[in-house]
Amino acid sequence: MGVHQSSEFSTNSSENVTGLGLGARIAAQAATVRPNEAGTEALEVGATAEVAESPRLVIRGENHSKEPNLQAAFVDWLNFTLRFQITGNEKLIEFDGLLRRSFGFGIGANRRKGHLNYKDSWVLGDGYGIFGTGGHSVAGTSLISLSGEGCCVIKDWLAVHDFIKEHRGRITRVDLAHDDYEGLISLEQLRDWYEAGDFHAGKGHPPAGEYVDDFGSGKGKTLYVGNRKNGKLLRIYEKGKQLGDPRSSWVRWEVELHNRDRRIPLDVLLTPSMYLAASYPPCAWISKGQSRIETVTRTAKIELNVLVEAARNSYGKLIWFQWKILELSPLEIVECLAVRGVPKRLDHAFPGEVS
Repeated sequence: MGVHQSSEFSTNSSENVTGLGLGARIAAQAATVRPNEAGTEALEVGATAEVAESPRLVIRGENHSKEPNLQAAFVDWLNFTLRFQITGNEKLIEFDGLLRRSFGFGIGANRRKGHLNYKDSWVLGDGYGIFGTGGHSVAGTSLISLSGEGCCVIKDWLAVHDFIKEHRGRITRVDLAHDDYEGLISLEQLRDWYEAGDFHAGKGHPPAGEYVDDFGSGKGKTLYVGNRKNGKLLRIYEKGKQLGDPRSSWVRWEVELHNRDRRIPLDVLLTPSMYLAASYPPCAWISKGQSRIETVTRTAKIELNVLVEAARNSYGKLIWFQWKILELSPLEIVECLAVRGVPKRLDHAFPGEVS
């Protein structure tokens, strides 16, 4: 069993105490990490304390990249509200058609219960998220919440962007992720960078930090920077180990943005890498293009290995007994034990494979 170590870090100075600038150290650590192919520079993310009449944008500053790599990150969770409510089956059917044209899936089963503060809710697609509407405390709005699986099956983010814009929607939460499959920057190195103050943009208080150490158990380490209550939380964790492969090098960088005291621009759906790279200075190195297909494939491979190992531990002796003692053929054993369907842990990688 892994040991959970949680510690609050504090930084007394915004200066780099190691004597080597963050940019230089990232370059040294990630030169094997490939230089920033996009040439993107870090953008300043909501660190100002100025007062404005309207909520501030998530990102302040400019992007000086001439050819930014827009596919260095991807959207992994999305919540947004719409300024209307759906009442009656006819309106629901009409809305379902709009969703299908823009998202590729529509409204599924009635959950027969509320969601958050919304009175009624439905499943979206094949478990891709939740649609909520109705209720007195939601200011006449409806909610669409897309999970990671839901975001994965969306083929046209421009259509989603235009849908939200056309219906005057507002993003309330978006998660942006980048997968470092080779683990080019380790969690230990990131912890050192945090303690050196490298996650501090230089304005206001340094961001809160928490480090969860597995002490070599193979369960995976995690670094948290920021605070969800303040609207921005960065999680960097050993994804492959979390999925069950203790030898995996796969590290995921994931920033969770909320619209608390900030406005999240719709463009985050079209250029997620710019917003992830700008969230904290050490994220600026991210530039390698991402493929959701590659992510799903790697996830499925690890989870399949976990399932096979579990099956071997639970039923390996039974299969051996049927094969060697009862002298059943492999086909007879498969026909005896097989159940039609796809395991739930692999369903996201093989949607619609079983009709």
